[in-house]
Amino acid sequence: MTSNEFADLPDALVRDLLAVAMLVAEQVKQRVVTLAEASDDLRRAAQQLIRRKADLERPREPSVAAVDGSYQIHTLTSVDICAAAAVAVEGAARQAKRYWPEPYHDLWAGGLRHCVDATGVLRALMVSMEMDLARKAPHDLVMLDGSLGSLIIYLNQGLTTAGEVPHLGAELTRRWHDERVMRSLLDLLRSDRVIAVPKFTSRNELRRAGNLPDHPAAADTDGRTLATVILHPGEYTSPLPAYVDERGEPQAYHLPDSFADKDTEQAAMNRALADVRVIYFRPFGWVPALRLELPGAIANSPSRLSMALEGVEGQFFSPAVTEPYPLFVADRMVKSLGAGVNALEHTIAQHVVDGDSDVQTSILCMQNYRTQGGRGGTS
Repeated sequence: MTSNEFADLPDALVRDLLAVAMLVAEQVKQRVVTLAEASDDLRRAAQQLIRRKADLERPREPSVAAVDGSYQIHTLTSVDICAAAAVAVEGAARQAKRYWPEPYHDLWAGGLRHCVDATGVLRALMVSMEMDLARKAPHDLVMLDGSLGSLIIYLNQGLTTAGEVPHLGAELTRRWHDERVMRSLLDLLRSDRVIAVPKFTSRNELRRAGNLPDHPAAADTDGRTLATVILHPGEYTSPLPAYVDERGEPQAYHLPDSFADKDTEQAAMNRALADVRVIYFRPFGWVPALRLELPGAIANSPSRLSMALEGVEGQFFSPAVTEPYPLFVADRMVKSLGAGVNALEHTIAQHVVDGDSDVQTSILCMQNYRTQGGRGGTS
């Protein structure tokens, strides 16, 4: 810890923060200890769900890629500078064929009038880019950062308000039709080579399927944490329905009827989503369990499931990388979008004031008073 880490905080606030440190530490410790002490009981209760990767037929080494995206909104006095990007990165390989010497990407940027709906539309644009890159990747296994359900949620939010955001909404609408985004969505939900790897989701299929609902340690614990406690290295859970309600009934998602026909396209989307299965997989002892969302074409095929697990496992080769390597690299790349937009912002400001007779007013109009950004991934 460096001496300037607290430089912008009042001294009294720092003292209060340090004073509660041990209280918070004790709360965290009790939580971790409770889970650790319950691990044997939880494992016995969920035993019927536990499978070993070693029992599957070992496939050849698959080629692997991963896709991630991000968006940025820099709010200036007079305008919003918006950008959305997606990056596809090829994974590490020993013998598998390599396809991409460099990452692939897609980018949109523009200056917009202030609009509260810009975030949803920009995020939907980001999602459409991610899906397009995933569809085009020629690899045996393509990993998406985030859940499959979040793709639909973000698209619905953006398409619903696209008409309220001139220029950006027009770009999303153009891509929807010209790049056939609905077809890409259906292809991904039915794919035999695309999986979703969300970092976090509040869903917990293990609690119901593993006879754990009455165990106090499982009452308010998410599925990934439970799986980390329950699974040994090299184990995974049997595929479970991913998108069902508390009664086990399939959940229905929707998109605006003006963009996707309710009786055909949206019905097909929900049928494909009902076939999606989730497994938790712990490849090594130094890796927390991963939540993997698998289209039915992978979950119902032992050979495709084996290749998916082999592809994920092969992308862990150092404790420093706590997620599959190409997702780790793509994540770092898209997090740098903010720095790129900062450079764009300075270039724009220089262009605006160049030769301007009222430089002061122009500078005031270009002042940045808020920056927001984000990515997909939770559900």
